[in-house]
Amino acid sequence: MKSHTCRFLRQSALAAAIAGISAPASAAFFQIAENNASGIGNAYAGGAAIAEDASTVWYNPAGMTRFKSPQFVIAGHFINPSFTANVNSASAITGSPIGGGGGEAGESALVPNLYYTHPITSSFSLGAGINAPFGLATEYDSTWAGRYHAVRSDIKTVNVNFAGAYKFNEVLSGGVGVNYQKLDAELTQGVDFATLCSVSGAGPNSVCGGGGGFNPNTNPLDGNAKVTADSDAWGYNLGLLLQPDSDVRVGVAYRSKMKHSLSGNFDITNPVTGSALVDGTVGAVANGARLVDSGATADVTLPATFSLSAYRQMSSQWAVMADYTRTYWKTLPELRIKFDSGQRDSVVTLNLVDTNRLSFGMTYKPNGSWVVRGGLAVDQSPVTNSSDRTPRLPDAQRTWYALGAGFQASQALTFDFGYVYIKVDDSTVTKTAVANPATENFLRGNLNASYTGSVQVLSAQARWSF
Repeated sequence: MKSHTCRFLRQSALAAAIAGISAPASAAFFQIAENNASGIGNAYAGGAAIAEDASTVWYNPAGMTRFKSPQFVIAGHFINPSFTANVNSASAITGSPIGGGGGEAGESALVPNLYYTHPITSSFSLGAGINAPFGLATEYDSTWAGRYHAVRSDIKTVNVNFAGAYKFNEVLSGGVGVNYQKLDAELTQGVDFATLCSVSGAGPNSVCGGGGGFNPNTNPLDGNAKVTADSDAWGYNLGLLLQPDSDVRVGVAYRSKMKHSLSGNFDITNPVTGSALVDGTVGAVANGARLVDSGATADVTLPATFSLSAYRQMSSQWAVMADYTRTYWKTLPELRIKFDSGQRDSVVTLNLVDTNRLSFGMTYKPNGSWVVRGGLAVDQSPVTNSSDRTPRLPDAQRTWYALGAGFQASQALTFDFGYVYIKVDDSTVTKTAVANPATENFLRGNLNASYTGSVQVLSAQARWSF
């Protein structure tokens, strides 16, 4: 056991470094569903009930009691999203049009997973896993018309899950896990200094020149604002696996929410000199609003999930499976960034709702070496209207069409492959600016943009049984 554990820890350290790559969301909002490659071909139907490899540490730790020998799984997923914005209109609070058009915001990435399970006795097993359950990677051209709302959005998570499982009898197993999660975020956007100077009445200085009268379309004064922050959090996961007979499995799994308290920095640059801004550089905006370099904090609660899955072996060749997963997105009503300088909070209202994901899948084994998989899923979006949808992630309902295959190369080694095409429903972002510096879109301006989107995922996995 010691040699297997050391090997896992060495490879886990490597995986943690790889998981630092920006990961685009593939499930609703900025969830990443790809936490193994064996399940992707079934659109992750039956995820909490299948328990066919060590990734059950994540999906349902109770499933570890099904393995008679140590098992190691390494998987990789190439996620290629496409979010194309067509800007219908964009204007500053002063009414001046904002030029720049729309563009493509999707950003591809490689996302890895690692899992290891080890039976201690015939009834008790331990396991561990590393994956990236949430992520966001979108980036527009810095001159697009919605640049004051979003340019780059980069959220990375790495989750380390340690779990144990106990087999109470031949029918019922239970599992529990503890999770440590690291979150890193970078958010950038343009800053409309032309409008800021126009409405502030600021006197002559290096940014505003002679004061007002700037047109953001013909004479833009665009600064850049960036927030970088990180955090860690602890949580838990629970699972039960019911096996009334050898052909039927029912799984129930719950993952707790993760409460992150991020801290970092807010940096804003002078559009004339490119230097940092400090108090007194710009002058007061109406009602005392200001923009200066500062420390920054934000509280972000990533949602809990509940899953109910079923698996049925129909014959020696055919099996069917289904899954229902509820994600509790209401715990994230807004993104609010607070500043050590005392300047007004930066707020993005989200008004997210809890969502359901339904998936159905089937497998076919033509012989003892191969298995073929298929699946379909419908993934609701937690965003319900265009005014709450953000160009950082123009989310909408997603429909999954999945195919996959597995090949047992030897008694100890199995390979799995999968492909999924995810159609994201067309959507609209509508942001309205109000002539009040205390409102969130005062300097961001008005934006109406239509979006089309899709995501393609290619996955591969190797599984070793020792």
